[in-house]
Amino acid sequence: MPLHRAGGKLTRNHTTVIDAAAPLIDHLQESDVVSKISLGLIKNIGKGLPGLKFHAVTGGWRVVIRGNTSLQEIVVYTEHPEAVRRGLLRLGGVKR
Repeated sequence: MPLHRAGGKLTRNHTTVIDAAAPLIDHLQESDVVSKISLGLIKNIGKGLPGLKFHAVTGGWRVVIRGNTSLQEIVVYTEHPEAVRRGLLRLGGVKR
């Protein structure tokens, strides 16, 4: 079942999030070091293990969040990228 998030630091283009991304996005919205979150691509990819991948972009991270059967890309804008990365890894419980 799709979840939705809106307001705060989220851009208005897209509000649907996968189950695996919801707690991470909630954490990012509450973080003082995050200025903006852009929700992106959702893709159904079949069964697999959850995980996180980080790709550096200007002003933050492009984070790929993989759930059990789907993945979602988000872009997190911050002046403190390593603090954001550590927080998401701690919350996500997966090192990738």
